[in-house]
Amino acid sequence: LAQALAATRMASVACMDVRVLRSIPTPVADALVARGCQGIGDVLARPDMLHQSLASLEVPNPEKRASELHATCRHEAKEVGDVWASAASALSLLQQRPPRPPLQLPCTALTALLGGALRLGSGGLLEICGVPGTGKTQLCLQMCAAAQIQPPDISVYGDGPGISGAVFIDAEGSFIPKRYAQICGALLAERLSGAGEPALEEVMRKMHVCRTYDATELYATVKQLCGFLRSHPYVRALVVDSLAFSFRHEFSDNQPQRARVLMDIATTLRRYSTEHGLVVAVTNHMTTRFDHGGLGGESGFLVPALGETWAHQPSTQVRLERLAEGAPARAARAAASAPIVPGVATLTKSVERAVGQSCEFCIAEGGVRDLDGCGGGMPAPLAARAA
Repeated sequence: LAQALAATRMASVACMDVRVLRSIPTPVADALVARGCQGIGDVLARPDMLHQSLASLEVPNPEKRASELHATCRHEAKEVGDVWASAASALSLLQQRPPRPPLQLPCTALTALLGGALRLGSGGLLEICGVPGTGKTQLCLQMCAAAQIQPPDISVYGDGPGISGAVFIDAEGSFIPKRYAQICGALLAERLSGAGEPALEEVMRKMHVCRTYDATELYATVKQLCGFLRSHPYVRALVVDSLAFSFRHEFSDNQPQRARVLMDIATTLRRYSTEHGLVVAVTNHMTTRFDHGGLGGESGFLVPALGETWAHQPSTQVRLERLAEGAPARAARAAASAPIVPGVATLTKSVERAVGQSCEFCIAEGGVRDLDGCGGGMPAPLAARAA
């Protein structure tokens, strides 16, 4: 009976679509499908197809690379076949070690709103969306700073004392070092009293920024990040800002391929979160969707970009908007010595909390803070260093 079950499992694995394999990059999988290799069994039985597919994509040293991919593919197929042999029960999952607490943002309202989406190693994917100027990048920078600069209770991260690391994949050119130094300087002053220039320099040194210019570079950067994370185990946050910038206008003539690449990126990011103990966030643009079926004729409304296929990937989605204020409040804020930008964050998707909840926040010189206590400066030595 055991042999029969094993044979049944292997037969089902052999029929699985080759595009589900993590070991086969999406462009290579598409080339294999075009050559008639639809299932995993086809790839294992015809290793020459791997060589031909890699050669058609002009991959250097295709013969050696094909041999490596074939071995990795065989190993992954075995893992997939054995997955149910090691399946956990709900009771064992419940009795596992309690998860780490979420990141503690200096904006308590946002920390409470996002909850488990900020938990290190949760395996989730947080999407931050909004129109330009609503604070998406600022929130990402604040998340990275909060992950790097541990609060006094170091058990939140479980790393022991010291400065953690972060990775910022910059697809828009939105990362401004001086601005990040401002945010980190203010947070250091709050969490590590007496911290000076050496602490700020260490934080900046452990923030790793990778600039990408198109969808191909972004995809390659994400897929090749695993080795970097293994060699930098102190990294606690990973941000992609933004995913939509590269993919909204590329692959316009091949929507199925775009969907597969985006799904591959989302799967990879979730795996990094689980395997390396990260909080992972991506930003997304807004686009207009038109409703042609209403009685009042055609009407448009804003929705996150990248389509329905991508909409299923994030486990948590928060939408940022500018806070509507009356004229007196706007005048008072404009006259302040350190002007702030008020906003509203609304939870539009979550696997843990009821959607529709919202909170107010503000963006000040020191970063993202609660609206009712928005000041946000930093001590003079750190301010001078950030400048």
